[in-house]
Amino acid sequence: MAIGNGLELNEMMQSFMRVSIARLDLSSAHLFLFCNENNEPIQFIGDAEKAHLNHCISIPIQFLGELWSHNKVLGDAVNKHLQNDEWVSVESVGGKFYHCFSLPEHGVMVLEGVAPLELSIQKSLKPIFKKLALSCYACIVHQSLAKEMVARQSAENKIAYQAAHDELTQLYNRRTLTENLKKAISNCEANNKFGALIFIDLNQFKSINDVMGHDVGDKILKEVANRLNNITRGKDTVARFGGDEFIILLPDLGDLELVAEQIVNRTTTRVLDIIETPFVVGDLIYNLSCSMGYEIFPVAEKSFHDVIKNADLAMYEAKNLRQRAAVRYTCSMSERLNRRSVYVSELKSALKNNEFVLFYQPQYNLEGQIIGAEALLRWNNPRRIGESPDVYIPIAEDSELILAIGDWVLNESCRQLKILQEQGLPASFKKLSINVSAKQLGQADFFESISRAIKTSGVNSKQLTIEITENILISKIHDAMALISQLRNIGVDCAIDDFGTGYSSLTYLRKLPSSLIKIDRNFVRDIHKDPENRSIAKMIVALGENLDMDILAEGVESAEELECLKNMGCKQYQGFYFSVPLSFDQFASLVKSRFSEAC
Repeated sequence: MAIGNGLELNEMMQSFMRVSIARLDLSSAHLFLFCNENNEPIQFIGDAEKAHLNHCISIPIQFLGELWSHNKVLGDAVNKHLQNDEWVSVESVGGKFYHCFSLPEHGVMVLEGVAPLELSIQKSLKPIFKKLALSCYACIVHQSLAKEMVARQSAENKIAYQAAHDELTQLYNRRTLTENLKKAISNCEANNKFGALIFIDLNQFKSINDVMGHDVGDKILKEVANRLNNITRGKDTVARFGGDEFIILLPDLGDLELVAEQIVNRTTTRVLDIIETPFVVGDLIYNLSCSMGYEIFPVAEKSFHDVIKNADLAMYEAKNLRQRAAVRYTCSMSERLNRRSVYVSELKSALKNNEFVLFYQPQYNLEGQIIGAEALLRWNNPRRIGESPDVYIPIAEDSELILAIGDWVLNESCRQLKILQEQGLPASFKKLSINVSAKQLGQADFFESISRAIKTSGVNSKQLTIEITENILISKIHDAMALISQLRNIGVDCAIDDFGTGYSSLTYLRKLPSSLIKIDRNFVRDIHKDPENRSIAKMIVALGENLDMDILAEGVESAEELECLKNMGCKQYQGFYFSVPLSFDQFASLVKSRFSEAC
């Protein structure tokens, strides 16, 4: 019996069938096997008539130009054989003899010829077909095990792939990036070479994701991943670090740092180009930009954590500078971060220990009367007492502490204004102004916070003004308009601060229920000598007149500046020429004396 020594079922059976055709002088041979629903050969124990029998092999494949699988005589012979209990049956049709031999528990083999096989030959074939059935079983078991091994290997490969890649973008994930970065640093140190890590953050993505939904956002992230893959080398690692942050690891940039930096610059330029190419999702087009920072390694005594952290810091530096180029990490960035951390810690302590105080800078009219004041935050700490709020207020805004500080300023201003009202204010005194940050304006319950402060202090709200800078007003115009309208209903006024530094829409200004515009101090400085500042100030004064809004000039520091402002029609002023910011006690004494004079 020549069936070979392999365990591939089809090959084994075809080998046997060819030998049978040759030795027994047959015309053809055919194999029918019991199969499952997927047409895979199986061992079947039971009523053969109920089994699914599949026509697997015919040698030759065709008879008179027709496939044997379509031959009705052959099919009928097999079906009839299954209905009897004999291990062999013979059908004679049209001068051909179809010898059907059972393969116990596996199927039927049909040997077809022009003459019947002798009974002695049929009898001698019985043990051969039993052995063939055993071989068939061995093949099925082997193939099942092989298939299971392939499936298991496929599952293991899939698990390994998923463990190494980001599910959405199919880029490498943070874990794989970290492993590859470790190897790259080690290789560079061992071979005196350089590598680089580029940290990329998408700008404008969050607003698209929030407004258009995660489905659109996900499609953009996938396209970003495709574009980044297309511009990098095969040995580079492109990873999604999280959210809308991506990292490119350039592991081998040669042994010259200057050359390495040139390659990084070329790469980041290409990244900028592909990110700024519009993204088309459905019928809409989306425009993005990105901020990038990078670190070149190895760096003495710096781990892979430091490389990632430094590139991240450089990326935020690029974001803050708003420049269209990648920024390389420098030690000064870490120093600034450390200083910021110290500030955050000290600001938290300042809130807890009541180190903040309010100073008040008086505001005057054309006649020299006090018409109001602006509440200004000061930090009563020996280390920070002379420091400008311009240093620590931005840090407070970045760290969310501005919400707690702003709430304290609001409540303390109302409390102290109530004291002044009870003491007696001159008739000319109209408003106390309180500055509001962008994050306060974005709070859903900010109006309730103001209302609560007014109610708790018992202050007359008609002498309270909320100052919103022009830039914040533009960025949150709808929130601002809703808030100002609500405040107007309870008597609180609104002033637009630092006017002239932004790009306010006249349409919005007309709709805003605001009564005061404050000219930014940068346009007041040297106004009597600077024609450009003078032109801008004149335009703002004319705008105020047209919109029926009062105009107040900030930062008046000289008699010449004051005279110039008077000549152009500005009638309200604030600045060092009139008074430096005063402590509450000093300011209370000032307004008390003015009140006494009026009486």
